[in-house]
Amino acid sequence: MSFRTSIRYALTVWLALLTVGLTNQASAKVKVVTTVPELAYAANAIGGELVEAKALLRGRENPHFVDAVPEFTRLAAEADVVCVVGLDLEIGYMPAVLSRSGNAKVQPGGIGYCEAGKSVNAVDKPSGPIDRSMGDVHPSGNPHFFLSPKNLAASGNEIVAALSRVDPSHAQSYRNGLAQFVKSMASLDQEIDGLLAPIKKLQKDNGGRGVIIEYHREFSYFLNDHNLLNFGSIEDKPGVPPSAGRLAEVAIAAKASGVKVVLAADYFPKKTLDRFAELSGVGLAVVPTMIQTGSKTSTYDELQRHIARTLVSAATKSGQGY
Repeated sequence: MSFRTSIRYALTVWLALLTVGLTNQASAKVKVVTTVPELAYAANAIGGELVEAKALLRGRENPHFVDAVPEFTRLAAEADVVCVVGLDLEIGYMPAVLSRSGNAKVQPGGIGYCEAGKSVNAVDKPSGPIDRSMGDVHPSGNPHFFLSPKNLAASGNEIVAALSRVDPSHAQSYRNGLAQFVKSMASLDQEIDGLLAPIKKLQKDNGGRGVIIEYHREFSYFLNDHNLLNFGSIEDKPGVPPSAGRLAEVAIAAKASGVKVVLAADYFPKKTLDRFAELSGVGLAVVPTMIQTGSKTSTYDELQRHIARTLVSAATKSGQGY
């Protein structure tokens, strides 16, 4: 092979490799890492084929108490976008995960950082001075908005903003994806409203007073979506297990007020919930609060339906809600 032929061959190979590299770069999906599965679901729905979103949590954890494991750091280091719930839900682990990742663009203030809760009208904001003696209080409001289809859709605005910053050429596609996501969430919300009709009747028959009590206030947005009142919570202080005296006191008050059901996440102590049900005579609706892959609540729609059906079943005593 002559020198000129060798040069021509090398140039051809280089151009081919460059073309492949540019093609791969153009077709690469935006890597999104979220804390809870619901945000990954929203990001995938909004971004479609342009996005690959993965959640750090598997849906079986108590999202208030999570450790900053090395796998979280690795995923954050490789991400184009990191999206958190915000409202201090991840305050115990995400600052460490992000700082250890060494990924500048996903740090707070970076182009790939997304705090979904910024687009949500937060509820249950505490008033007055706040300190740790009050329990696990969230100064900016209740962070569990992702249990509400309406508010999950609202949080999509932050997802679109982050995706558009890191991938501006597809900004319009992301806006279109959000518009479709908002419609699908509105449709789901309407469906769940119909499933909850028996609870609404119970509430009406109870003089318009709430027939639901929570173990921990994490269903506020879900209940608000459907105009369902909450009698209160079994916890005296958020994140602090109730004493025997507290259980008895709230059980008596709930029974006297016509409460029909306890609504609780599946990671709270079953023994405590059983004892409260025994003292008050109300039903138990113990449900997952996040999408759980490989279970009967492996999609967001299935999760919403399961919560509604379990709540109705327990409240009407046609089942115990486990």
